[in-house]
Amino acid sequence: MKKNSYAKTGAVICGLGNAFLNLIKQLNMMDQDPNLKFKWDEFLVSAGKGAAIGGLAGFGIGAIRDYQNSLEKPIDLNAHLFGLTGLLMLDKSDPQFKSLEKAANKICNAFTKQFKDKISGELIPHGSTEKGTALHDSYDIDIAVPFYPKSFPNNEEMYDEVYKFFKKRIGVLGIIDVRKQKRSIGVCVVVGHLESWVDFAPYKLSKKNSSSGYLFVNKKGFLIDNSTIQKTDLTKLKKNKFSDVQKQIIVLLKDWKLRSDLPLPSHIIEYLVKDAYRVNRGRIPKSLERKMIIVLQHMANRLHIIHIKGN
Repeated sequence: MKKNSYAKTGAVICGLGNAFLNLIKQLNMMDQDPNLKFKWDEFLVSAGKGAAIGGLAGFGIGAIRDYQNSLEKPIDLNAHLFGLTGLLMLDKSDPQFKSLEKAANKICNAFTKQFKDKISGELIPHGSTEKGTALHDSYDIDIAVPFYPKSFPNNEEMYDEVYKFFKKRIGVLGIIDVRKQKRSIGVCVVVGHLESWVDFAPYKLSKKNSSSGYLFVNKKGFLIDNSTIQKTDLTKLKKNKFSDVQKQIIVLLKDWKLRSDLPLPSHIIEYLVKDAYRVNRGRIPKSLERKMIIVLQHMANRLHIIHIKGN
């Protein structure tokens, strides 16, 4: 009977979702106050509540579908999921995105002209718009900026010089705002009647012919400066490819993240989807619905070892 299978599925998905929300809440509180300890009883209760609610909801949905199936042809759930991802996923031929891309190219040209003696090679587009995992109504353009090893005395000065360049150009090239972010400089532009962001992540190469380097990680507070540097290889990140189905799963999870107001970085979602496929190699089901459940179960299994922090 559908009601029994939907009850189980609902319990799994809602239980995981509720547990996820509680986990993120507790970890963020622990980040702010290191003296706090993780409350496992609260975490388990939240998972239980989610499972109970999800089970009841799933049972109800399943019962309705049992009745519908007795009257008409069953609904193709996978077709509905595929249709939903089509609505959620960014279409790069969309006029709004094309306009933002054009604006970003103009800014990149001005930036490259200013720092032509310091930039190693070309600026590198990366991020969800390049990987095909961007949502149609929530995206920005990410640009990696590789500087020569000796281009700046240190990474912080590199970061500050990039910030100053864009700050001085507010009012030019459609730029209306500039902000310092954790690992990048956010540049806000007006495209049509909408405000959009282009994020520039400067990093200093380790060696002249190397693709790896160091980002400046901005952690300046009002009284304390915990800024540091972080090793990265953004050219390898750009090569991180996903199958079409993996892209659909990521888009569905990212939409769930936004609707739940969950401070879960998108790169963590992408990593977990890839890792779920790796762990379950040879056992991946055919339907998108079952693939989603396997990924969610894998995420639940990894909750105790992944420390999730907001960007």
